[in-house]
Amino acid sequence: MALEFGAKTDIGTVRSNNEDNFSADEELGLFIVADGMGGHNAGEVASKMATEIITRNMRIFAKQKSNLARHLVSSIELANQSIYEASRKYAQNQGMGTTVVAGLLRDDTHIIGWVGDSRVYLIRHGNIEQLTLDHSLVQEQISKGLITPEQAEQSEYKNVLTRALGANENVQADVVEIPAFDEDYLVLCSDGLIRTVADEDILKIVKELKEPQSISEKLIDLAKETGGRDNITVITVHKKTKNIIEKIINMVK
Repeated sequence: MALEFGAKTDIGTVRSNNEDNFSADEELGLFIVADGMGGHNAGEVASKMATEIITRNMRIFAKQKSNLARHLVSSIELANQSIYEASRKYAQNQGMGTTVVAGLLRDDTHIIGWVGDSRVYLIRHGNIEQLTLDHSLVQEQISKGLITPEQAEQSEYKNVLTRALGANENVQADVVEIPAFDEDYLVLCSDGLIRTVADEDILKIVKELKEPQSISEKLIDLAKETGGRDNITVITVHKKTKNIIEKIINMVK
């Protein structure tokens, strides 16, 4: 599998510390963004725990060909249990939690697991698609037809999560698995990006720059230019065409 990625995290323009964390394991094909919450830097502890535990656990299953989606979900749920226990055990970590989104890329499939409102976007054939569905109060209201997406942007409850790692002893992680195509781009991000940067702007930057590190840096710059009130983390992954000559020969056949 031929992958290239670019990643960056930024404190933003207002916050005094960065509670986001990310992990990128190119060999494993595993990319994670976590957006922590909690006082006294506890959010940073939670997000770091999430990325480390999920990565460490998934390395155990890296060579398996089946049940990878289930293993990714169980790894996320294991991180939840560890964060919840640490929150209860140590006073300085009380109330800490984190969102998480993880992308596991294989030659023929993309597996996405998540809890919270960090997101993954797929850019394919000039179009952008949000692969995750926010675990938030306003998203529940949108899904029930109570408010529109435009009204959600103005809602005073738009930052209220319905699921997060560490909030409860147990959590349900969602997972989707979709076919993978050469030249796919995946953009994983914390909500610090999507609060001020529209989907069409993400698509425009991916199409213009093409190079993953440049894309990630430009998206963060744009988020800061348009507000930057939260921490911002972006990982851009490009699934390159592995062998274009071989592909052409196969097409001719």
